Amino acid sequence: MARVYPLFSSSKGNATFVGNERGGILIDAGVSCKMLTQALLDNGISPTAVQGIFITHEHSDHIKGLKIFTKNYCTPVFAGDKNLDYLISANHISPNSRAETIDVDGKSFEFAGYKISAFSTPHDTRQSNGYKIITPDLKTITVCTDLGVVTENVHKYLYGSDLILFEANYDELMLKNGSYPYMLKKRIASNLGHLSNDDSAYEIENLISTGTTRVILGHLSQQNNTPVMARETIANRLSEFKDGVDYILKVAPVYNEGEVVSL
Repeated sequence: MARVYPLFSSSKGNATFVGNERGGILIDAGVSCKMLTQALLDNGISPTAVQGIFITHEHSDHIKGLKIFTKNYCTPVFAGDKNLDYLISANHISPNSRAETIDVDGKSFEFAGYKISAFSTPHDTRQSNGYKIITPDLKTITVCTDLGVVTENVHKYLYGSDLILFEANYDELMLKNGSYPYMLKKRIASNLGHLSNDDSAYEIENLISTGTTRVILGHLSQQNNTPVMARETIANRLSEFKDGVDYILKVAPVYNEGEVVSL
């Protein structure tokens, strides 16, 4: 059975495990190896069950624990060419682990029983991408955070997913009235920044109407959003659908001590 474990999700650190206690893949390693290992164990998963780590981009909240985790467990790392070049040159991957380039916006590939596609996301980094994963039992899971706008290409990859982990980073009024410097606010709200709750709600409505049944809201800002506000914004947009019947909506915790979504 396919399971999604949002181990960490916030502007301070991100990591998502797709699989079960027998094995699976990790999307990002944005907290210390110690924290990541403990979160896996808290969810009944041995760190050795991580068969591969797939990196979305090089910001620290997505790669912080990568070097030590790969040193300890020799886990292979996959990333787009520009990201992989940086990760290797900046010594973020242990020599104990192999590193492989993936084709972003190109051909899907098979790994550990999963069919994986990488797709580009617009973000202020050298390269940023999400992942669409077809599990061995033919469920489709898409992880998509860190994007300033939903492009046609992003929507194409999100379409047809059974479950999405999707960004709802900030509430527009909280960001506008908050303490961040003007230039940082401008960056976050730009097309290379992050998605607001309203942006996220619009895309989620489109996806629910075409068959997506499970949504996990992720990468919430701890300064410019709250789980209650994010959930309410999306739920209000989905008023024509019935929560718990037409869809299941979750908010990924900052630190996950056992929250799992099954398909």
